[in-house]
Amino acid sequence: MNNSKHTVIEVDTNLVEIEKGFNPREAVIGDLCYEQEPVKSMIVSIKQAFKEGRQVDMIKVVKRKGKYLVRQGHTRFHGLKLAISEGANIPKLSVILIDYKNEIEEYLENLDGNRSNGLNPVGQAHALAHAVSLGYSVEELAMRYQRSTTAIRNMLKILDMPLELQRLISLNLIKKTLAIEIMLKYSNDHKMVLKHIEGFLPGVKNIETTTSKIVGIPEHNAAGAGPDTLNKGGPEKKNSAVTRKTLGIKRLSHKKTERL
Repeated sequence: MNNSKHTVIEVDTNLVEIEKGFNPREAVIGDLCYEQEPVKSMIVSIKQAFKEGRQVDMIKVVKRKGKYLVRQGHTRFHGLKLAISEGANIPKLSVILIDYKNEIEEYLENLDGNRSNGLNPVGQAHALAHAVSLGYSVEELAMRYQRSTTAIRNMLKILDMPLELQRLISLNLIKKTLAIEIMLKYSNDHKMVLKHIEGFLPGVKNIETTTSKIVGIPEHNAAGAGPDTLNKGGPEKKNSAVTRKTLGIKRLSHKKTERL
């Protein structure tokens, strides 16, 4: 049983903040995660709800040094800030103040909240790894999230990939299964993996967390088009560049993909 207390309070909106890096959605790509779909559209919808005075689920926070740090509701927070930037007058905000007796339960409050707005595989892996570092076992995580221990361990193996490959997955420029197959092809040799990808995606080593564009890939070819395309409201187009065929990777059996 979680030894915690939840209290609804009204606070000064300016005192509500995000703790950078706390949300596993930000793993390896930072704030760019909020430019990816479907999160981007959710932020816009929440912004509109705030502007129209409609009900929005309360953000869960903890109090630290006079500030209220978001522990669940990062997407809602971004929607709130966007609404305010567009002229909405929201001086006060009702929030749920949580008071957990241990750090792990406070962190898992955030992970639990992301279940309705699913994390990408990289975000899930970083979240699970942090939970383990705080003292949760793989078995406890499997029971909490109704997954097998094998599934949890396989998810954690994503962290064995080069950061560049993790970013490609997070930006939806490459699928997790294809990334796993590339790793297996080169026996988890990071240098060989990056050399192979660089041959097809020039500039992949220099990809930054502020843009989803990679030199050599036209933006319209990126699965989950970049921010410029989304802002123009143009149709989102499928990735026609990063496939098994173009990367020269053969599909492996399900059993082999578990060997990562």
